[in-house]
Amino acid sequence: MPSRFLVLPALLTLLAGCGSQPSEPQTAPVELSTAPHSKLLNELSGSLIGAPAGSDVELALLEVDRRDQPDRLLSNVQLKGRGSELPFILQFNPDTFRPGQRVELRGRVTRAGQLIMRLPSRSIASPASQALGPLQLVPAP
Repeated sequence: MPSRFLVLPALLTLLAGCGSQPSEPQTAPVELSTAPHSKLLNELSGSLIGAPAGSDVELALLEVDRRDQPDRLLSNVQLKGRGSELPFILQFNPDTFRPGQRVELRGRVTRAGQLIMRLPSRSIASPASQALGPLQLVPAP
């Protein structure tokens, strides 16, 4: 019987705790992280004419040496040909353009690993964003 008398005050204490206003939960302050290096990228945009459906298309922005050989890859994008005009956007970091260095946009189209078409080299003189318009692919030699 004595335990019965202890149960009633314990229940009343429990109910009294539920009837009080809840305390504000303690939340840790939220710290917003900054982006690691949020430099804006520039872009070359346009479209490719003549890429066959199902072909693999690669555009590359390259530094080239005096013998017209690729020296350094600045950016590239890979696309799938669809048999019609193929729009592209090639993003690049303008800080990668070194003063006095020649930069070209080049492209190649392959099917089953074999080169079937190419984009004639196009000189890119400025690291600014540029709309190049439609570019015609030509058969590979």
